[in-house]
Amino acid sequence: MLESGALVVDSVSHCFNHTPENHKHPHAQRWDDETFELGAKLLPDGYVPSEEVFYRDHQPEELARLLFLESQIDYTVYHSLPLDDYFHDGYVSREKGFEFLEQNPNRSSMYVDINPLEDDAGDQIEEFARRDGVEGIKFYPARYQNGNDLSLQLTEDSVWPLLERIADSEVDTLAIHKFIPFATAPVRYFTPDDVEDAANSFPDLNFEIIHAGFSFIEETVLAMASHDNVYANLENTACLVNTRPKKFARALGEMLYWAGPDRIVYAGGATALHPQPPIEGIWNFEMPEDLRAGEDYPEVTQEDKEKILGGNALRLLGKDPEQVKKDIEGDEWDQRRQELQETGEFPADAWSTYDADTATLSADD
Repeated sequence: MLESGALVVDSVSHCFNHTPENHKHPHAQRWDDETFELGAKLLPDGYVPSEEVFYRDHQPEELARLLFLESQIDYTVYHSLPLDDYFHDGYVSREKGFEFLEQNPNRSSMYVDINPLEDDAGDQIEEFARRDGVEGIKFYPARYQNGNDLSLQLTEDSVWPLLERIADSEVDTLAIHKFIPFATAPVRYFTPDDVEDAANSFPDLNFEIIHAGFSFIEETVLAMASHDNVYANLENTACLVNTRPKKFARALGEMLYWAGPDRIVYAGGATALHPQPPIEGIWNFEMPEDLRAGEDYPEVTQEDKEKILGGNALRLLGKDPEQVKKDIEGDEWDQRRQELQETGEFPADAWSTYDADTATLSADD
């Protein structure tokens, strides 16, 4: 929770599996290593995980402690990932996501991964959309099969019918990864050009561009400006606020200039990244004067920050902030936070709750 009393919502969290046993694609180790190296560039000193913490099969209890004890996050959206052509469990398994939901029903929702190339992908959408806590579907724009990288843009013949199935289902949001390419897939697979066609054809669906502003900022903001059902999800991008503040300022400034503050949602990217530094960075952020004068970017108000750090995500999920506050008041994490606040130790030190042998905040306490 922010010092103003507004809720903090992390719109993307994961239980990654960075173990060698999970590797399926010849570039899986490279993917793990590049993810670790990206975190080392994006996170400030003291928040970069050790190799011991990073290269493991992260579990739901670890994620909960990271979010609810080591950061100000009150509510999160767990994203499972459909990358079973690269990793045996898809990199972030559905099973751990549903376990996390079961353990934290008042503090979490879930976007479920779907692989459009599977014959029963449409049936999966309908099945998962009916499950409690599932609020969205997650796609990736490329796959790897039979030695080839395959494009899965939303406009592909294999993908478009699935948008119709989502539109007819009990969820109303599709999240799509748009970022730097992974493994050997070409850059063109990752541009957000296809989002506009989909947003125009399915006006009742919301489209979250994941990692918005890290890459393809011009295409992203113009899609947001033209379609009020396109949202910017700041996973990874939010971390730039501390380590590359001018790049973050330009990305946020363009979004605010073209689309305003109501469709930008914060995401931390746990467990690959620590979620607390970008929360503090955004809360303390001020648009640089040279960018306000030279680019006509607006001032970022406290109201804007409260929307970005939680309010917009709750509205997208259809959650009433006051009801969420009532639902989590006095729960396990609220009690443990209060104990830490009394000792001045909340949020807990980065990654401290991961070491069950030395931490006083282990799951068994």
